[in-house]
Amino acid sequence: MSKPRVLVIGLDGATLDLIRPWAAAGHLPHLARLLEEGSSGKLMSTIPPVSPAAWSSFITGKNPGKHGVFDFTVRDFRGYGMRVALRPSEPTLWGLLSAQGRHVCVVNVPQTYPPEKVSGYMVTGLGTPSARIFTYPAELTQALRKENYRFTTEALLQRDGTAAFIKDTYQVAEKVTDTALCLMSRLDWDFSTVVLRLTDQIPHYFWHWMDELHPAHHPSDTLHSKAVLHCYQKADDLVGKLITAVADRDTTVLVVSDHGFGSLHKDVYLNEWLRQQGLLKLRSYLTLRALFMWFLQRLGLTRTQVGHTLAHLGLHWLRGALRDGLGVWGEIFPPDNRPHLAELVDWDKTRAYIVGYIGQIYVNLVGRDPGGVVAPGREYEQFRTELIGRLLKMVDPEDGQRVVDQVLRKEEIYSGRFLPEAPDLLILMRGLSYITRQSYELAVRHQVFAAPPMQETGGHRLEGILLAWGAHIAKNAQIDNAQIEDVAPTVLHLLGCEVPMDMDGRVLTALLHPEFASAHPVKYSEIQRQQDMIENLTPEEEQSLLEHLRDLGYIE
Repeated sequence: MSKPRVLVIGLDGATLDLIRPWAAAGHLPHLARLLEEGSSGKLMSTIPPVSPAAWSSFITGKNPGKHGVFDFTVRDFRGYGMRVALRPSEPTLWGLLSAQGRHVCVVNVPQTYPPEKVSGYMVTGLGTPSARIFTYPAELTQALRKENYRFTTEALLQRDGTAAFIKDTYQVAEKVTDTALCLMSRLDWDFSTVVLRLTDQIPHYFWHWMDELHPAHHPSDTLHSKAVLHCYQKADDLVGKLITAVADRDTTVLVVSDHGFGSLHKDVYLNEWLRQQGLLKLRSYLTLRALFMWFLQRLGLTRTQVGHTLAHLGLHWLRGALRDGLGVWGEIFPPDNRPHLAELVDWDKTRAYIVGYIGQIYVNLVGRDPGGVVAPGREYEQFRTELIGRLLKMVDPEDGQRVVDQVLRKEEIYSGRFLPEAPDLLILMRGLSYITRQSYELAVRHQVFAAPPMQETGGHRLEGILLAWGAHIAKNAQIDNAQIEDVAPTVLHLLGCEVPMDMDGRVLTALLHPEFASAHPVKYSEIQRQQDMIENLTPEEEQSLLEHLRDLGYIE
């Protein structure tokens, strides 16, 4: 007997701005079929549109204030450092499905480490330490290692060149797809999901080659100018492979992205701007470690330079041993050998600082931050109002135009038990073509605006994608104000499961075929959050993951 099933395919960073015209031109036949026979629309990401926060909202159906993942790293309020963000401790979509008797297959979804016990299979994604068990059941890890399974690229554009980077990115996507299909073939599944990251990784570096309006654009050969198109065509092939293999008349297919994509022009060194505004003070002396880092920098022994030298000598294994085995790479050779923010700043004289990706400001708050100077209550609110006013007046001297589109207080977009830990202000700049990025901010004194590091010319946007297709989906339905939190409750409803009332997302009933919607009213439950104890990473694993995030350009 047939039964309803749901397949969710994640295309990290995919945007309808590219999919629709390329599908219409015949370049993306499988996605074109979904567009023509089903319904589609924008799927709004979290603010800021950062992959860990957005995928965590996809996983839980909740806003970051409830699941606690705001960025690639989380604040360690014992000091001013950061820790790698692991999976949210809130109930997950697949955990809820498993509890309601459904079988699931989850492959390569970011922010799922450590693996969760589910009724089926789980293979974790971005944010997984290389040496740990990354599957459920645990014995699947060894089997996948024997098959040379990888959830991330090993080639880097800056180190290995364009062709090697693209080839490796494709190979990872193919391996992830084949693994998902293999696991699904072993299971009488109700829900499966797989995330492909190539539509994020390649546009980050190749956007300017196709975007004639980008400041860095210039004519090029096919390899460069068509790299993003070819990346989407590869993704389209893999989507077609998945649908052809598993979809039948009772399978609903959703294609989603965690955020959209667009042009990236500049990084904004907001900590330097705060320093110039008199709101952040640097120490008048440097620690012994900072002096040691300065000395190494003068010798040219930067992390990047040492890594390139080892690669040139064919000693990739030594770099890996320093990073993964010994856990000392980041301590001996931090990027550009800059001292960490905590060592540079005089916290007793600092009122605000940034430690995040895209645009996040923390107030140095008494009672939360160890060196807090701004009192909660009236002083905190007055200071935020003052800071918003100053930010809205910020001008890029290169063109004399204002930079900041909007500044949001955290309580305007977040709610939940993690609200006290959230950034106090969220900043959107020039349609997200300007962003901040962790602590690159104090790399060059007196410089507020600069070209992005890591050769990046593409960046995230708020508008992701939602494509829905299947017998239970209406054709050409109008999708209004869909949020990434809406995917989880919609999947639960499609599979006849109860939707927890504490989810922020809503069932997207406008997507559903009228006959299905009328025959299946939404059922809600009083399922309460249960604390999920997640084991901390070792210092070595923390360093390994931080190194990987640095290689990707997401943190300093």
